[in-house]
Amino acid sequence: MVLTMTLNELKYVVAVAQTQHFSKAADLCNISQPSLSIAVKKLEDELGITIFQRGKRRVDITTAGIAVVQQAQRVIEEADKLNYLKSKQKKPLEGIIRLGAIFTIGPYLFPSLIPQIRKSHPQMPLHIDEDYTENLRKKLLQAEIDIAVLALPFSDPALETMEVYTEDFIPLFYDSHRFSEQSNISVDDISPDELLMLGKGNCFRDQVIAACSQCLSPKSRSEDWMVGSSLETIRHMVAMKLGITVLPITALAKQTDYPGLDSRPFTPPAPQRRIVLAWRASFPRKEAIKVIAQCLQKALKDQVDLLPLDKQFISNSHK
Repeated sequence: MVLTMTLNELKYVVAVAQTQHFSKAADLCNISQPSLSIAVKKLEDELGITIFQRGKRRVDITTAGIAVVQQAQRVIEEADKLNYLKSKQKKPLEGIIRLGAIFTIGPYLFPSLIPQIRKSHPQMPLHIDEDYTENLRKKLLQAEIDIAVLALPFSDPALETMEVYTEDFIPLFYDSHRFSEQSNISVDDISPDELLMLGKGNCFRDQVIAACSQCLSPKSRSEDWMVGSSLETIRHMVAMKLGITVLPITALAKQTDYPGLDSRPFTPPAPQRRIVLAWRASFPRKEAIKVIAQCLQKALKDQVDLLPLDKQFISNSHK
């Protein structure tokens, strides 16, 4: 039996899988909902597989349907490669790049990165997405985004990475705190009873805990109310003298917006994190990845120039 499925039908299936809703998928594909439903049902009948379990409020992918959706995504991406190869010689860096970043990177580098891209490659606009590491990984695999800026440790056999930079962590506290009298601070000086951290599920929280093992002692209030949903929320809390925190050094540039805050470097070796770009191994626009890496380096320099410290705590890894 010869299958007669079309590329559009495969796109409809992927859209339903991503939105878990037929109406939203139809809007995404610029088609009427009845037409999309008929096309998906036609494909299911042709394959002899129920791809989606229809419910009143949402659509779930069946066990058999997962493999169909994954294969459909691969077919779509291979077709995109052909379109890319067709125009590669004329305009290799033209077209939207969907760029993701974790929450502790995006707010501090995107404001400098986006102007860099607009200036050097105006025909390659960015669509920005901020999310948790695991969600960005899924979005990469599902081709919802093209490239993501992530912190190590991170690995997936279907994704490739390029290390871009390494940055130190640094304590942030209010200016009347005891740390103001010290030239540098040992990780062991951090008291779990006053440490403000991000909530569970954030990779930066895990990295702080790895560097500061006492931060999860039974007496620690960080497991109770001493958590924040973002670094900016936590920074406000420090300014209100509710505790202290630890930031990645690129986030420190905004310290001048908050009078009454102070910081000191950690005693060497300071805890650090390594930042990478990640993309699908099948992603065809390798030139765009290089451009993003180069512009990210320039954005980093802009951010470093704003640091209220004499010493610099960032090293570039990308060559």
